[in-house]
Amino acid sequence: MINNEELNALLEQLIQPRKDYFAFEKIQALLPLVCTQVAIIGKDCWGSLGLLALAEELNSSQLSLISQPGHGEKGIHGSNPIHGVLYQFIKKRDDIAQLNERLLLLAHVINAARQWRKDMQTAETSDNFFEQRDKRLKQTTYLKNLESACKVVRRIDDDWLFLLSPPNQSTEILYKRCDAFIGDNDKSQQEGYIKELALFFAYALNHRQPLRGYQETSPNELHKKPIAQRKRRFDDDPDENWDETANSTITLPPDIDEKTKDTLRTSGLSTVEERPTTELTQNDAPIKAAEGDSSLQAVFRARSQQIFQDKAAQLLPGRWEQLSAFDLHQLMLQLEQKKPSLRPWLQCVVGLLLMTGRSLDSVLDTQVIKHFERIPKLITDQAIYVLPSERACWVSGVYRPENSRQLTGEWPAHMRITQDRLRLPVPSMFWQLIKLKVSHIASRVNKRSVPLFPKNYREELRNELKAFLSDTNRQTGSRLTAHRLGNHLFNTLNHGDADLTAACLITARVPSFGQQASLYYYAPHVKRLEQQYIQAMEAIARQCSPVPLSSKAEPSHAIACANSHSDAANHVGSNLVPRTAYVTGLVANMQQQIKVAKKGARPAALFRMHNAYVAYTVAMLMFSTGYRSIRDPVPSWNNISLSRRMIIIADKTDAQQSHARFLPLISLMVEQLQHYQRHRQSLLGRLTFFLQHQWNTPFMFLDQYGNPKEVTPTRLHDQLRWIDSPPLNINRHYLHTRLKESDLSSEVVDAFMGHWDSGQEPWSSYSTFCPREYQHLIASVIEPLMVQQGWKALKGAAL
Repeated sequence: MINNEELNALLEQLIQPRKDYFAFEKIQALLPLVCTQVAIIGKDCWGSLGLLALAEELNSSQLSLISQPGHGEKGIHGSNPIHGVLYQFIKKRDDIAQLNERLLLLAHVINAARQWRKDMQTAETSDNFFEQRDKRLKQTTYLKNLESACKVVRRIDDDWLFLLSPPNQSTEILYKRCDAFIGDNDKSQQEGYIKELALFFAYALNHRQPLRGYQETSPNELHKKPIAQRKRRFDDDPDENWDETANSTITLPPDIDEKTKDTLRTSGLSTVEERPTTELTQNDAPIKAAEGDSSLQAVFRARSQQIFQDKAAQLLPGRWEQLSAFDLHQLMLQLEQKKPSLRPWLQCVVGLLLMTGRSLDSVLDTQVIKHFERIPKLITDQAIYVLPSERACWVSGVYRPENSRQLTGEWPAHMRITQDRLRLPVPSMFWQLIKLKVSHIASRVNKRSVPLFPKNYREELRNELKAFLSDTNRQTGSRLTAHRLGNHLFNTLNHGDADLTAACLITARVPSFGQQASLYYYAPHVKRLEQQYIQAMEAIARQCSPVPLSSKAEPSHAIACANSHSDAANHVGSNLVPRTAYVTGLVANMQQQIKVAKKGARPAALFRMHNAYVAYTVAMLMFSTGYRSIRDPVPSWNNISLSRRMIIIADKTDAQQSHARFLPLISLMVEQLQHYQRHRQSLLGRLTFFLQHQWNTPFMFLDQYGNPKEVTPTRLHDQLRWIDSPPLNINRHYLHTRLKESDLSSEVVDAFMGHWDSGQEPWSSYSTFCPREYQHLIASVIEPLMVQQGWKALKGAAL
């Protein structure tokens, strides 16, 4: 005998109803038939006896189904699609000719959905489940395809239900019939419904995996050793004949498996930071023993090359690869001497190279369009769209680092909204260079964009530009190449104490040396990038002409354009930067957890209070130092100096501790650590009976029996219980962005976050980086920021 609780649970598995059981008194008339059909189709998956008993109870009205006040029909087809189908059928019952056939199709959908959910439940308990690889088993994929299948059940024409014959066929056979269907394109919408149905059954029955690399990886691929990558340390310029830097590096990729990469990505960390620790420098040409060369001389050359590489990684001005004011001035003079038929074309190409910082290939693919809204929704960071409006501007996609975190779940609503394109003004001097050709093409633009350069003329124009630059170099002694012209905006933006990350976002260029993990954590305001861009273009304009020229643009132009597209998306870059109000809410929530836990007097309550207190202290350390949530980033109290207000953190380093860094502690953090230290000593004294040995690391959690547990990212995530469960490392995104918005130099922020590479170490032997000034600058920004978020130094209860 099956009791009512089991039948109710079975009904919920069957229908997946909304919590308010909307209109269930009306739907109840259709439920017995659905239960019977599912029992026949899916007896192996469901168990026929339970479903038949449920149908009998529903027929006899012995099972009480009462709806509750709710939101009506609104949203039910998206959140609870099976429930929505049944409501739609009962609502239009008199107008549906083949109701039984539609209910049979719905029974197949219910049966397939059940099998899909079983696979998802199995995956949740499996250690081999990777979120990105097993996309079919994600809740979002399941809900999207179930909603699509239920839409087909509601909307498909009666004439197309012939696929269900014979009526007693299995779901597997129905899938094969849908998958093998070939239409005649007379009823394209109905054929689309059949394809959607086939796709749902394919995913549910595990016959297909979502595309884009989510297929199952073979065991051989999982255990395959990474191949050493050969790369050149400097940008390859095809027009450069100097071969002295023609050395390359054999980089040994990090031995990171897919599960570790997935963990880093989902926790909001950059996989670029897990970079290799060993690099081997090797000449492109082998040793020429016949000419007196030897391996010892190759070692001497390698040492010199390493010194040169370290110096080049600092991106100092005046490098051979960087153009000077002399080069640009000679370029403009020679442009004026070109014949009138070719001059406008060359001026347009040169102007775009200097103005956008893109490559010659991207410049030759430039499009002209009249309205911002007409730009395609999908736009790459190398695309260039010129808008010849009253205030001319150009638009391109925003560079995104690889393996960026996807926005899934509820937490994205609390993050800054970022846009996928950047709109910047065209300075007046460079508008004069491109105006003639752009205005001519703009007269032909209607709705869609039109190429600025004809496709059949691009190769000829490329050769003309290279010949022109070569002639200029030969006549004037300049060092002009198309590659250097495209790089000049990047070099200008990076001049002095400028922000390398902002230069990468504006030009969509990443230097071939140096670590650019900072791109993953930065989300500047569009107006901030625009101001840096205008300053750089003014500097380039002064280099091009000794006569003062105005290259100013309307400062509010980019932000006004962004507002016209979206009122909220005024930032670009990282989509994991939380809003300040959300961080304040997290802090208040953690403080409330400690307050509630302090009220208990039993040992279990003491353990809960300790865990909440540890989580709060670690979270405060995260938001004041920016360290990554890893296993025990502070392995010993010896790494903390409360008297000097300094801490040593090694959260992203190798055996040589090359990225271990000193971080200043603000007075609020010092006070909290003092409170925690007294709490920890008192607690350890009470728990001596439980501990087999002294717990040496500063932080530890306690299980329900009082046994100490290491502070791991998983345990920390469970103890923090942040609102809507965002990635654990949003603190790094928040701090990096807020520090730069406080006008701290990029050098200071990179030292604080650990974003440096060979030749850029702040603590190296000959570095002029001042620890005292660094401590003062960081503390002057972090201290008020922590107070604004509501952090307080709290005492522990175990005293």
